[in-house]
Amino acid sequence: MKYFLILVFYFFFSSNVLSNDPYDNDLAGKKLICFVKSESIEDWGMKFLPDNEVILYSMNKLLYEIYKYKRTYRTDLRNIKIINNKDIEFVINRSTLKFRNKKCTLADIEPFILLQRRIDEIKQEKTKKNKI
Repeated sequence: MKYFLILVFYFFFSSNVLSNDPYDNDLAGKKLICFVKSESIEDWGMKFLPDNEVILYSMNKLLYEIYKYKRTYRTDLRNIKIINNKDIEFVINRSTLKFRNKKCTLADIEPFILLQRRIDEIKQEKTKKNKI
């Protein structure tokens, strides 16, 4: 009887821990791009995949490099939570699309391509005054 109670207790609490939030939406196929005018603040892109996975791209404007991170996400009524292992790493407000100190927009083009174009724009802007 004791083992039965332990088993019931275990299933009760494990099902509550794994229960879904009614606002945990599947964002597969959605893409966000987050540009900032500052040269010292990274631009970001996000591509939401099936099974609550997301690919994050960050662009270092000083080195002209794009970094790729694979994470998972969950949503609730207000936020998209980007999760690294079991910790919440980033939070995006669903109504304003604010991500850290950046304002994001929905994108139709792959975020990686948009960030590559941004690198080209920054390089052109910085070198347009050069005579040689």
